[in-house]
Amino acid sequence: MTVDFNRLKHFSMTYVFTDNDGMAWEYEQTEQSPVIAPDGNSISFSLRNIDQNEDQDIYSVELIKEGDDEFYIKSDYFEDEGEPYPLDVETSGDDVKFILEGEDEVMYLYGFFE
Repeated sequence: MTVDFNRLKHFSMTYVFTDNDGMAWEYEQTEQSPVIAPDGNSISFSLRNIDQNEDQDIYSVELIKEGDDEFYIKSDYFEDEGEPYPLDVETSGDDVKFILEGEDEVMYLYGFFE
């Protein structure tokens, strides 16, 4: 599946803690537009928690494309921010859903087309 980072204009993220009755945190892209690498194989942007009472930090996110169906995420949201974590990807006409599953949490990162 091919995902054209040039068409993605906005991102949001839902982080669901599966071991805590499904508690979820919602993040939204900051006002700054995403930055696409010249080769088109990565896109960077920032996210912040919608509820600033829960978390006031702003997190840097980089999505990396290695081939048509291999995607990774790096972010200072994670404990090991330099580690590229592999993503599952689902596409629809309006958006792309990047999924990262951990032991007791699932991250859904949505990229919305123009």
